[in-house]
Amino acid sequence: MQQTQDSPNRTALILAFSTVMLWSTGFVFTRIAVRHIAPLPLGLLRYGFAAIVLIIIGFVKRIGFPRLRDVPQFIGLGALGFALYQILFNIAMTTISAATASVVTATVPVLAALFATILFKEHLGSIGWIAVVVEFSGILMLTLWEREVSIGWGLAWMLAAAISFAAYNLIQRFSTKKYTPLQSTVYSIVASTLLLMPFLPEAVQTLTTVPWQPIAAVVFMGVFPSAIGFLLWTRALSIAHHIGDVTNFMFVTPLLSTFLEILLIGDVPDTGTIVGGATILFGVILFNNRQRLANRGARLYNRRT
Repeated sequence: MQQTQDSPNRTALILAFSTVMLWSTGFVFTRIAVRHIAPLPLGLLRYGFAAIVLIIIGFVKRIGFPRLRDVPQFIGLGALGFALYQILFNIAMTTISAATASVVTATVPVLAALFATILFKEHLGSIGWIAVVVEFSGILMLTLWEREVSIGWGLAWMLAAAISFAAYNLIQRFSTKKYTPLQSTVYSIVASTLLLMPFLPEAVQTLTTVPWQPIAAVVFMGVFPSAIGFLLWTRALSIAHHIGDVTNFMFVTPLLSTFLEILLIGDVPDTGTIVGGATILFGVILFNNRQRLANRGARLYNRRT
């Protein structure tokens, strides 16, 4: 019985980790694309290519259309998880450093866990919250070690983006009660593309003037981190025991992105990367074994009493 209950959650963890691996590549390829493409048309192009891929998959799988009364729900998902998030993120990045943005983005798992505790009565337990604190400490070490922190209105925009994506995760979990993960992902990303359509003229002009490398980067981001990544993420959210089991893996994204930059660019990791990375991994291991550790602690306590 225990094996049957653990199997879906184990699958969710694998899907979540696969997703953050894809998302970590998105940070690197975004750096390539933004050298030639403005942030807002970049968002449209990225999710536009993702929408094309997902529409083709949806047509082959014959997923149909959402019920008319559920259309506002998917517009909300498209805004919170993609269109609005991209706009807030891009505005923030004009005034704050990448290090500061990484720290604020890492608050998404914390916010998601808090929202899930309040709204869905999902409890992480004391060990789970300790693990979250350890992981967030690792993010601080990884991103701020011998680096500057920028504070201003950009910080507020970035926090709004983090809240937006945390809310997306909560609503997305609810939407998969009536729709499959494939349906929910297709409808949400198509909705986000429609919301970003005001930037279409600039996006079309961009495609005719920039070199092929940034366009290839955008296509890659649309297909892998966006289309495939969010298919895996939505499936993980739908089968996980708790939202925090999935969103907790977002702590690993900055670490994977840093290592990927080391491999591609050849940068030598500094002390902050090594210490922060080790701390994040320890926190992830602690979080994913929190129930086992709690049960072991309870057994030891019962023996003593």
